[in-house]
Amino acid sequence: MSGYTYEYKVADGRSTSNTRREHEQKKIEQHKPSLNKSKGGEGRKATKR
Repeated sequence: MSGYTYEYKVADGRSTSNTRREHEQKKIEQHKPSLNKSKGGEGRKATKR
């Protein structure tokens, strides 16, 4: 394991499945990728803890 450094950041609770979906949709709309077939943010939502 020499040569590796473990880094992490403690989550502060601001990111939710809804905010991640919104961000993904904004970026897809902004860049308009030609091969994209998704509007972004599909899939099941995360459960609340």
